[in-house]
Amino acid sequence: MRYSVIAKGLTPTQVESEIRKAGISDIKSARLLGQFFCELSEEQVKALTAVPGVVLKPIKDYKADQVLAEVAPVETLSDVFYMLRSYFAPPLTGAGLTVAVLDSGVRKTHQSLRSKVVYEANFTDSPTADDIFGHGTQVAFVIAGGMHGLGEKAGVSPSASIMNIKVINDEGIGSDEGIVMGIERVCGLAEQSRNSGLWPTDDMYPNIINLSLGGEDDGDADNPVRSACRKASTEYGLDVIAAAGNSGPKMTTVMLPACDPEVIAVGAVETNGELAIWEKSSRGPTVQGETKPDFVIWGTNLEMASHQKDDEYIVKSGTSFAAPMLSGLAGLLWESGRRAYGEAWVFSWREAKKLAPYFSTKPQDAPINKDNVYGFGLPAMGSMLGQVAQTGTPVLQGTETFPMFMMLSMMMSMVGGV
Repeated sequence: MRYSVIAKGLTPTQVESEIRKAGISDIKSARLLGQFFCELSEEQVKALTAVPGVVLKPIKDYKADQVLAEVAPVETLSDVFYMLRSYFAPPLTGAGLTVAVLDSGVRKTHQSLRSKVVYEANFTDSPTADDIFGHGTQVAFVIAGGMHGLGEKAGVSPSASIMNIKVINDEGIGSDEGIVMGIERVCGLAEQSRNSGLWPTDDMYPNIINLSLGGEDDGDADNPVRSACRKASTEYGLDVIAAAGNSGPKMTTVMLPACDPEVIAVGAVETNGELAIWEKSSRGPTVQGETKPDFVIWGTNLEMASHQKDDEYIVKSGTSFAAPMLSGLAGLLWESGRRAYGEAWVFSWREAKKLAPYFSTKPQDAPINKDNVYGFGLPAMGSMLGQVAQTGTPVLQGTETFPMFMMLSMMMSMVGGV
């Protein structure tokens, strides 16, 4: 049986030494994350379990969950975000953001995704990093799609870059091993970029890991994927954003890894302006009692790129597409802040979450505090736009001067509405 061997109290070198002492030589290493993958016999499992500082976990499967919408799109992503981008001069495009999409691959030849994929890696048993299953292409589109920048059929941040990290095979299934190895690769790229002196806005410097996939929450904090996500966040400074899941309205249905406290879990609301939670959006609490999701955002009847033809589009629903919407929104917020404060200014959802009650909105009958249906709520983009419009577009000789703290203070003053 195949296992993940996790270092918990020992260094990766020490753990690898213990594995080799048990007679195992065929080892796949995720050294940055302190994990190793190998086939173990019952005797080897017993031997390694007895070593303090070593945790063994059998490899589990994950899937990319999605729902084909049965109605026409309520509105395109371009319609939703066009006003947000165009209130600035020059318009915001999400330039400088790089999102690692750990999914089923990306059809990078699609007309809306050409030149968007800057890096590819395949950690599945499928032959290529192309999207045969039909999920990763849609996720990538939500983040960075767009044929002509801000034209029709654009994602949230049409100038963002995508790293295509295939961890879901052509049948729609992934494993602990593939996902962890994918996270390991992204952490390695982030570390390499820092060591090379690259700015975080460089195409090859990943800023966010998007995980629109999941498995059942078993309450195990030492799960290999959860462990990898925590290290990616706390040790490598990456925002890890994951779909909450499509198993609502039952409670305690938030998927793994979205259930982890270090992972930003995203649920879905109906794309109709009423801020009603999508019935199938998963609810908390987690098995360990964590209040989840963290945020909700639109996720139903969305038009996005098809994985089947380069000029074809498809309509889908799901938290799988709400998560990349939040990932893409980071690009717009980060870009606006850099215009005000310079290239060294950084935005992350990890830090923004500390102020979430001040810039998130919910229905009036929802709990004021973070809850297990809406989390903190939906980042109040529409209300923010209204405030910006009332005060005038803040432009000085073509340079954006609207600072992030003013943006946050505007959102803090809002009451209701999206």
